Amino acid sequence: MKVLFIGASGLVGSHTAPLLATKFDITLTGLNDGQLAGLPVHHLDICDWNSTASFLHQGAAGSGPFDAVIYCATANYHYIKMGDEEERRLYYERCIEVNARGAYHVFEAAWRAGVTRVVHIGSMTSLLGYPRYDHIDLETRDRPNDLYAATKIFGEHVGRSYAFRNPSSRPPMKVLCLRLAQPTAAADPETQRWIIKTRHTAMAADMRDIALAMECGLTTDIRYGVYPVVSGTDEPYVDPATYAEIGYVPQWKYVLTDDKQVQILPHHPQSTAAATPSK
Repeated sequence: MKVLFIGASGLVGSHTAPLLATKFDITLTGLNDGQLAGLPVHHLDICDWNSTASFLHQGAAGSGPFDAVIYCATANYHYIKMGDEEERRLYYERCIEVNARGAYHVFEAAWRAGVTRVVHIGSMTSLLGYPRYDHIDLETRDRPNDLYAATKIFGEHVGRSYAFRNPSSRPPMKVLCLRLAQPTAAADPETQRWIIKTRHTAMAADMRDIALAMECGLTTDIRYGVYPVVSGTDEPYVDPATYAEIGYVPQWKYVLTDDKQVQILPHHPQSTAAATPSK
């Protein structure tokens, strides 16, 4: 399967794309070109319609169209002072540009190029607005906590419109939307500090588990669905039934010890409840 990974130079992409490259014929793109784990990263600005359409149609170096796209790009939130009203406004403007307009460009270009599958990477913040849910299960409805989350939800709905687009000469498109909990990496000190500060071990998503969920999105037969992605935990905040449908089973869990040390252990769930089919 030829897979285009959009957003390979970001936090999540830089950890997950190399893992997926061992299983798929993957082409990496980012706002900045360069290299990642020995693989070339091609420049692609999804806010530019002509460039996006051309890249999806021709492929890297004219290698032809892709079978699938992982859309992992997002507006850069690093170095944003969210307490500053003007900085926050400019960041949200960028969210609209990248997460909304960019999503439309990706789906439209993919549809025109005959791509049959898109995996849209969103955020669990789509469910974490106030008042906060006590538990997330199959009945939980969207409750975005800010404009970033709202633009990610918009991208999911754009994807649904393409998954159920009226029949045409082009092949149907499967769209799988993954909502990531807090992306975490075993060797990242920031991960350790975040878990110790928040004690949210149930809201961690190990990069290896995220890559596994992406793989599930690339291989499932489901036409459309939206699924949380969390790592394992002994006290789940997110019901495993919400993601069981795509075959995702987290392999890692984060444990906070009594002396405030973070341990990353293999996760061995006893069972995973079956989810109801997506509508």
